[in-house]
Amino acid sequence: MTRLIAALAILGLVLLVTWALWQRTNAAEARADFAEQQLAESQQREQESLVVIDALWENARRLEAQRRALDEQQAALSHTAANRLATIEELQRENATLRAWANTHLPSAVIRLRKRPAVTGASDYYKSLRDAEPLQPARK
Repeated sequence: MTRLIAALAILGLVLLVTWALWQRTNAAEARADFAEQQLAESQQREQESLVVIDALWENARRLEAQRRALDEQQAALSHTAANRLATIEELQRENATLRAWANTHLPSAVIRLRKRPAVTGASDYYKSLRDAEPLQPARK
């Protein structure tokens, strides 16, 4: 009888060890699956980040090209404005009638128009219409 009890105890112990090893293997597999899932998610996030980074770099290159084009355009406009100003000054030096006309004062209505602030939106336009001093018609 003791042999039977010992055999049952050994069998129970073997079953217990087998069950514990099976549980340990299942836990290890679950951890491995979870680690693989996390790795796949992190690789996906990395790919998405790379796409975003590439898009940002492309946008930065495009903006830099636009900035350079605007700088070139501004330089060309500055050059044109300087040339026109030089032409006007030359004409004023050469032509006494033009010089006299350029030295006359502007009419008060034109001066008021030039003093108005820039209109940058609908509300500014409405305010400028509401608060503006009326321009007087030219008298003959």
